[in-house]
Amino acid sequence: MDVATYELDTAPQVEGSAIGRRSLLQSGAALLATGLISTGAQAKGGKKRHDVIVIGAGLSGLHAALMLEEQGADVLVLEGRKRVGGRVYTLMDVPGRPEAAGELIGSNYARMIDRAQSLGMKLIPARGSNMKREWLFNIRGETIREAEWADHRLNPLQGDDRRILPNVMLPVLSNRNNPLADQPLDAWLRPEMAKYDIPHSDYLRQRGLSDEAIRLMDVVIHTGRIDTTSALHELRRYNVGSFNSNLSAQRKEPEAYMIEGGNSRLPARMAEALQKPVEHGKTVVSVSQREGYAIVGCADGSRHEAKRVICSAPLRVLRDMLFDPPIKGELWRAINEVDYGLSLQVFFKYLRPWWPHADSPRSIWTDTPIERFASLEWGVEGGQMPQVGIAFINGEQALKFSFMDDRQVYDWTMKTLAEVLPATEGALEPITIQACHRDPHGSGDWVYWQPGQVIRFAPLMRDSHGLTHFCGEHTAVLERGMEGAFESGERVALEVLDVL
Repeated sequence: MDVATYELDTAPQVEGSAIGRRSLLQSGAALLATGLISTGAQAKGGKKRHDVIVIGAGLSGLHAALMLEEQGADVLVLEGRKRVGGRVYTLMDVPGRPEAAGELIGSNYARMIDRAQSLGMKLIPARGSNMKREWLFNIRGETIREAEWADHRLNPLQGDDRRILPNVMLPVLSNRNNPLADQPLDAWLRPEMAKYDIPHSDYLRQRGLSDEAIRLMDVVIHTGRIDTTSALHELRRYNVGSFNSNLSAQRKEPEAYMIEGGNSRLPARMAEALQKPVEHGKTVVSVSQREGYAIVGCADGSRHEAKRVICSAPLRVLRDMLFDPPIKGELWRAINEVDYGLSLQVFFKYLRPWWPHADSPRSIWTDTPIERFASLEWGVEGGQMPQVGIAFINGEQALKFSFMDDRQVYDWTMKTLAEVLPATEGALEPITIQACHRDPHGSGDWVYWQPGQVIRFAPLMRDSHGLTHFCGEHTAVLERGMEGAFESGERVALEVLDVL
């Protein structure tokens, strides 16, 4: 599929200006125009049987629900959390209102931008997207300034590559001579790309990188480990990013946007726009199929009926749902074997400056278990002091925090950070912790494909199971992240409309 046939070819307008409602895929346009949806049937006991039940009020589920309602469908959205948005979560109570996830809205996020503007949301250039941050590097116990890195004895690269800083080695070197470059965005699923569905560490060694360079790239792989991550996953990740960056440059517009006031305001507004309010506290535990309808059972004992079910739950959550009839075969293996990249973010308030001078670096990248500690510097000018610092721990290192309570997480993080930056001892006060994998309704940050899984499982992600259809970022073909969620919500809405 050529990207040009799938994406909006109009540049987004910001600061309150209008954008036309994007036309739907040509294959679904005639169906949408018919308005053929019924207003609902009666279930046993006089309870209303809905046209569609949507499990999960993240971006994909909400987008699908709105599209279905726009065509006259009776839709009920069930959400286990007390809030909507899923992994899109603005920390309103933290100074600076950082995004715990879903931070940047790419200028090519046509579906997302269209939905935001149709709901009257104001898009502004993303804060900090072009900010130059100086990092300290702590590698093998030695602290190194950026200016020292090119000539430093611990630098494992050769020639001009020695100027590549450790924090960008992974994207820069992974994306170099990317075989997906200049291909349609669905090219990662083509059979000829199977040769790259190998450990990313092997792919990098084939291109002459040393074990030490690969070790440093593994620090922030944001999956599991670099040797348990498919190179095809990483190649797709950086190719999609380059595609969006290049398009922004061609349009001479900001590379990324955000919703004024926080990105969480978008799913909140989407939920408000639904004809039926989202039902919260509805943790779905079972989906049963009867002749012509489905029954969705929740942990609170409630049962809901519909002609079709759309499930946007992450794969790890799907593993614990009971399906009748059960999901079998390769789709069930995919649900149980495909995993999510993990990260933990620990937010701290600064009680005093811990850096020696006003112009000293206030963020550090390390090969220790703390990995990164970054000052939140949006809006900080001149000699002003940042108010918040964030510790990031990615990949398998984040798993240990599943066995800690919040106090233990804070204590471990402050102790480990003080070993790298002794001046931070006594200078930090914990604020909050964000980790999708510690949320029983979450899974992790995003799906990542392990070696061999792209070819084996990726084509199955959009398969339905009886009356149940699946969406979510993990089912997207073209885009990733938030736009991938919108892409999947659109695809599943058209799929359901075709059978109602």
